[in-house]
Amino acid sequence: MNIGHLLFTTGLIVFMVGIYLSTKWVIIGSITGIFGGMMMGAATHFLAGIGAASKKNK
Repeated sequence: MNIGHLLFTTGLIVFMVGIYLSTKWVIIGSITGIFGGMMMGAATHFLAGIGAASKKNK
């Protein structure tokens, strides 16, 4: 599993935990959800590189 998939999966879990926490504690849940979304966004940088590399090799 490369860094892009790991960041995306972890970010998705953190994002969903943030959504759940925002039903109980709004501030903590919002911050957690934002952090998870940022992790998923950062993962797209690495995942886009994988797609470009696979097309380049063909």
